[in-house]
Amino acid sequence: MPRRIAFAWLEGYVEVYVDEGLVIEAGNSRITMLQREVHIDGLYYGLREYFLDRRQERKGIYVEFAFPLKGKKEGTPQALMMNSSEVGIGPFGVVYTVIDNIEYYLTIHPPPGFLYDYAVVTTRYIFMFTLGRRQVYIMDEGRLKKLILV
Repeated sequence: MPRRIAFAWLEGYVEVYVDEGLVIEAGNSRITMLQREVHIDGLYYGLREYFLDRRQERKGIYVEFAFPLKGKKEGTPQALMMNSSEVGIGPFGVVYTVIDNIEYYLTIHPPPGFLYDYAVVTTRYIFMFTLGRRQVYIMDEGRLKKLILV
């Protein structure tokens, strides 16, 4: 069984663990962060890309959710993080930030070789910071959407 860390999230909790990539399990979705892909189960609404500098060398990719990412309410996690903290989960670094129980953030620092420098998961979106030349393609598999970076 992989090491699971739980973080307080919208009147519940989300569990984070490493399987084939970093998995974030919430009450209404499951997000998997892989080297070249991000899988979103059930919440995908839209995608926006922005260049962050004039030379178009850096890009921000926003994945909007149709509904807020809600915490799990069933079961009891083994260890629940309530305050802002930084933990290592396998080769990933995860920074958990809470702003006055208004918004929750998970900042994901992937290991070297991933096609994004870091990602931020909130209750409403995923933001990925990457090189400007990266292209994003979406594979629609019904409820599951796969974002593929090339």
